[in-house]
Amino acid sequence: MPLTLGSRTRSARADRREEGRWAYRPDIDGLRAVAIALVVVYHVWFGRVSGGVDVFLMLSAFFLTRGFVRRMTGPAPVRPVAHLLGLFRRLVPAASVTLIGVLGVVWAVYPETAWRPVWEQTWASLTYSQNWLLAADAVNYYAPTETLSPLQHFWSMSVQGQAFVLWVALLGLCQYVVRRWGLSPDRVVGVGFGAVFTLSFIFSVAWTATAPQAAYFDTGARLWEFAAGSLLVVALPHLRLNGPARSILGWAGLAGLLALGMLVDVRGGFPGFLALWPVLCAAAVVAAGAGDGSRGPARLLASRPLRALGRDAYALYLVHWPILVTYLVVNDRADVGFVDGLGIVVLSLVLARALTAAIDRPVRAWRRDDASPVVPLAVLAAAVVAVAVPLAAWTTTTGARERAVEARAQLLNPGAAVLRDPARAVPSDDAPMLPLPTLLDDEWTQLERECTGDWATDAEELIGTCGETPHTARAHRTVAVIGDSHAQQITAALLPTAEAKGWGVVHLIKGGCSMGLDEPGMDERCDSWREAAIRLVEQVQPDAVMTVVTRSDAGEDEEKVRPGVDRFLDRMTAAGVEVIAVRDNPRFDFDMFGCVVEAADPLDCAVPRSASLAESNPAEALARPGVSLVDLTTSICPDDLCVGVIGNVAVYRDDNHLTRLYARTLGPSLAEQLPATVG
Repeated sequence: MPLTLGSRTRSARADRREEGRWAYRPDIDGLRAVAIALVVVYHVWFGRVSGGVDVFLMLSAFFLTRGFVRRMTGPAPVRPVAHLLGLFRRLVPAASVTLIGVLGVVWAVYPETAWRPVWEQTWASLTYSQNWLLAADAVNYYAPTETLSPLQHFWSMSVQGQAFVLWVALLGLCQYVVRRWGLSPDRVVGVGFGAVFTLSFIFSVAWTATAPQAAYFDTGARLWEFAAGSLLVVALPHLRLNGPARSILGWAGLAGLLALGMLVDVRGGFPGFLALWPVLCAAAVVAAGAGDGSRGPARLLASRPLRALGRDAYALYLVHWPILVTYLVVNDRADVGFVDGLGIVVLSLVLARALTAAIDRPVRAWRRDDASPVVPLAVLAAAVVAVAVPLAAWTTTTGARERAVEARAQLLNPGAAVLRDPARAVPSDDAPMLPLPTLLDDEWTQLERECTGDWATDAEELIGTCGETPHTARAHRTVAVIGDSHAQQITAALLPTAEAKGWGVVHLIKGGCSMGLDEPGMDERCDSWREAAIRLVEQVQPDAVMTVVTRSDAGEDEEKVRPGVDRFLDRMTAAGVEVIAVRDNPRFDFDMFGCVVEAADPLDCAVPRSASLAESNPAEALARPGVSLVDLTTSICPDDLCVGVIGNVAVYRDDNHLTRLYARTLGPSLAEQLPATVG
């Protein structure tokens, strides 16, 4: 049956739409420019998240899917493995150059306390696992937070890299189904990624509501944003919008994207349903530019300045954050002004242009006629080695220095022992202060052996919070340390006596959850954890429990008994368990370790004892049979002055926690105050 004029016209329009579907879209380059501009502006001046990263995630899947769908039914289908190697061959070199630059800057100007976190994050960035490291830190009470990380922004590239691997596998599977059974590529891709979108979006909303900090970095909670880009590819040919409708849609999308960061602080709600805002806005802009006409934002986005910025978007994302963080660290500031921020932006633009011209563009332009994987593998290997070699050399030489210093520590770093025997004092010039800044993260006392025997429990609240020393099950006496991080830190002072006398020590520790039963915890699950921990102690009945019963706060109300700790003591007394009630140590409104490292004289960091502690121990009001008070104040703040270094050992690891090394040197002072019923 011959085609009518109308059918021929519709067929011609369909052909034009199909051809235009694969055409170069300069307006999308401009959209990338808008996204990176939002990211940089909000990072530099507002310290907020703009939604620009979400646009990048969606667009990356859009281009990846479009390349696959275009070739699924053709004579030259995509080879998934080769395609994946090509993707990383283009991404890794520029990222590696950035990592090398960051390592050099950190070595030159950052405090040594920042070195180890940067080492860990460099490996994580290089292996596209940075998001998982940050997700773990987001829910880790003990994660270091003193210094900003110049590599934190690599989380999104890690998510993108992981999604690329999954997407290439899924698209390869879709391609196989299409070619094997002759199905429509759009239909197969639409069904497959529609399922991914649905499952990931449900997970994202639920996980964001439950644990927003961890969800922010979770790949599974972000996959629906990638899936939205894939679905947009198969939806575009089926959109039927006239010129005015496209214009309204495009301008509305662009305006919504620009307004997001101003109207919503997205850090608490992403990537849940709030992330639909930037994703749908970006999709609207892409859809609006998919047809004829110029009244929408496509002409603006396709302008030469925006296309030029879009060309450098990847490099600009790589360099702007390390420059910003380095400025803040070097100048010891929490934010930047307009002029300084403008300087950061200009420097970022210059370095991004250089990185694109010298690395990104040549690597992207490098092509070979054969299908051998040798070239991309060689490029990837060279890029990885270029980072791994100097990083390994740096960590190895630093580790050797650390081991040499620790080998001499017993003689040259006596800590609190000098207060008992001044003859042990060592001139500070003879040895470095311990702990070394690069080992500060190790200054938590951890009993990593999971509880066994009577202490083993199936209580969900206690999972991961109960640890013990070796041979606890066979020990003739056992002391349980229970409470928050301040109870945990004082365990180091108990261990020397426990080791000498063969005691078992059990940790029931949850950061931010003291045994002040009426004290608000830093975790909403503190109340249920406390109850489960107390029940376990009541069940096992150790020889004693030790906890911190007062709280000191710098610059606030003076030291007080923790609210509700008397009810904890009542329960222990009723269970026949001796309580070792420890007085809290002083706290400060600054990082004491950072101060003594930077100060010409550590005494410049000293604070009067009265600035944090009460004149007399508030815990004296808790004295009763079965409760023994322990006050180590004179060994922490000798001569009524709280200093940051004693006996060549740093007393504090931050603004309120004792270092493990110093706490251990408090062992003799603690032993003298332990009840006779325990010893």
